[in-house]
Amino acid sequence: MDRVLERTRCPSVDGQPLSWGSASAKRSRKIERPLKQRTFLAARIDQWSREHPRLLDLTLAGLLWLVFGLLSAVAGLHAFFIATAAILPLAVRRRFPTAVLAWSAAAFAVQLMVVPVPLPANIAQAIVVYTVAAHVASLPIRLLALGAALTGSVLAGFRWSTPPEYMANVLTNAVFLGILSVLVWVIGDLVRGRQANMSALREASARLEESRLQRERFVAQQQRVVAAREIHDIVAHSLTVMIVQADGAEYAAEHAQPWDRADARKIFATIGRTARSALTEVRGVIEVLRDADTDGPEEPRGAGLGVAELRQLVDSVRAAGLAVDVDAEPTVFDDVPTAIRFAVLRVVRESLTNVLKHAGPHATAHVVAARKQGWIMVRVEDDGVGVRRADATADHGSEPGYGLDGMRERLRALGGVLEAGPRRGGGFVIDAATPVTVPSPSARPAGFATPSGGIGRSGE
Repeated sequence: MDRVLERTRCPSVDGQPLSWGSASAKRSRKIERPLKQRTFLAARIDQWSREHPRLLDLTLAGLLWLVFGLLSAVAGLHAFFIATAAILPLAVRRRFPTAVLAWSAAAFAVQLMVVPVPLPANIAQAIVVYTVAAHVASLPIRLLALGAALTGSVLAGFRWSTPPEYMANVLTNAVFLGILSVLVWVIGDLVRGRQANMSALREASARLEESRLQRERFVAQQQRVVAAREIHDIVAHSLTVMIVQADGAEYAAEHAQPWDRADARKIFATIGRTARSALTEVRGVIEVLRDADTDGPEEPRGAGLGVAELRQLVDSVRAAGLAVDVDAEPTVFDDVPTAIRFAVLRVVRESLTNVLKHAGPHATAHVVAARKQGWIMVRVEDDGVGVRRADATADHGSEPGYGLDGMRERLRALGGVLEAGPRRGGGFVIDAATPVTVPSPSARPAGFATPSGGIGRSGE
């Protein structure tokens, strides 16, 4: 018996499993199809009405005249003309709602004087009240429409009431018509409020879309700035190493007695290795720019950036002929975000590039990397001549660069600071500090002081 009941309950339309060969399933499909068809048809009609409001008003006026206008002719020729005068202006009700309101009130006044009974065409006055409440933004005009409707209700109550209980009929008719007028006006006002809300939502959506586009443009601009800074660092460092090697090879070829082939091969190998490395890094920057799904500016990614990579960087500079000493704690980069490691290595590379360019032929450099109170401290100093911007420009025949400014911007984005200036006893020194975590705006590493003297190579 339970099985029979269970089998009877199983085919159901209300979310229960159905056997699609059963009669219940077939009935549910028959019910579902008309519902979908009606829903689709209603959506098409609504879309058409929104896209063609004037044609809709014209059609509505024509249909109302054919039905209610002709029915009003039963009350006489005067009633037919009044009905026609009340209905036909509905064709422009949304274009000129205030004028149609005045015309409708005048037509109703004439009707009260000429025709002693209500007409089917009086539906036009209700449509006009709704139109004003729904499509006029001015509150005084909307209230005027409501007042005119209530006044017409009272006057119609007196005009259309008959004895023997005249006053009771007046009260009943006036209250009924007044309530009907208020309901029509309220419905129109609610529609107007909904339209205003929808318009506000569309404007807000447009503003959000514009904000999104502006954010995308801003992110793209930030990406271009990051890419420009990266390419500057890569090209400046690589070309400096290549120029130093090429100048050394040119001098050796001219003055050395004799010039060893092994030395020449070593120089050219360094130039080729540096060029290939620069090309690979530039390609990495281009790949970042091609990433369309990036939510913000990214540094070129790299895993395992640490002390080993720092020493490789120093070795590449040593191959260019600069004597460099490194003093780095083995754990200085432990548990440090990749972006901070990357920034520190970029600062060291740019600083050593500046030493190669400006410190002179017999300079030595010293790199110190340490971790102190939640900050990574880096110092790059040299004992070279420390040429100033004017001398550097004159020697190289080029405009001053933006190395220090780029380093400051890079560290500032991570909450870090950078100071640079002449070194006591000659040379130049760059001090950089980057927090391992996000610091407060006024935070500075303890013991971080500006190098003495003015900025020597500020244009690098």
